Amino acid sequence: MAIDLAKRFYADSGIRLEISDTLYFSNNKIILDKRRGIETWEVDLQRLGLPNDDFEVQYLPRGSAVFIQEADILAFCRDWESLNNYLINLIKFVRHNLITLIFDMQVGGALDKALRRLLVGMYYVVKSGVGRFLFFWKRQKWKFLYIRNQLNAVVKELSTVGVNVKIKVAEWGKFRIWGDVFDRYNSFSGEPYFLYGIENVGYVYKRHIDGDLSVDGIKAYCKAHPLERPDEVKKQQTKPKGSKPTSAFNSFKKHGYYNKTPRS
Repeated sequence: MAIDLAKRFYADSGIRLEISDTLYFSNNKIILDKRRGIETWEVDLQRLGLPNDDFEVQYLPRGSAVFIQEADILAFCRDWESLNNYLINLIKFVRHNLITLIFDMQVGGALDKALRRLLVGMYYVVKSGVGRFLFFWKRQKWKFLYIRNQLNAVVKELSTVGVNVKIKVAEWGKFRIWGDVFDRYNSFSGEPYFLYGIENVGYVYKRHIDGDLSVDGIKAYCKAHPLERPDEVKKQQTKPKGSKPTSAFNSFKKHGYYNKTPRS
């Protein structure tokens, strides 16, 4: 997938992109194959995000797998207002570049409740895909659990004052279609976001540096894995009054990439 995208980019721009044999990234080193000496490439959560004009990001090829250990500490959502907006947008668009993000955390509830409570309803798709029997394609079947999020909150609040309402707040459902649902529209319309400015940098592959338990080594590790976001990132997100922000979004909107998905 990464090679295919790189070839298309080269055909239109004349710029070659280097594709590694392994596209596994992590914030702490993971040995993938000890015998062949294959390990993950280094990735910094502070440099994960959609490419933009505000600060340098780490470009990841299409199809990469990214593993972030202790994500509930590094991306603690009680502090979500200072969380990098480009990281949030990356997570929203991550499927458009077929990147897999794996967040390892101890406390999943660290995702801010103030955000979760805004959802009217939530769909949890538990089964999806296309089935085939011999030479015949079967209908694609999706099975989901629908939760009326705000109604559930009201029912729970009433129960605290002794009012028990017998009402269903969750139910199972399913729907079937012929073919692939993603063929009905351009489901990769955000692809250009991941290539913005890549002609200046290319894809970034960094090897993990083994630390040591000396005083300098401990300081270097803690600096590379901060428990709170660096002040530099917060300052870059706060622009002086009167300044006109420049963003990758405005640039793509200017060049006609925004809202380019064809109607079905």
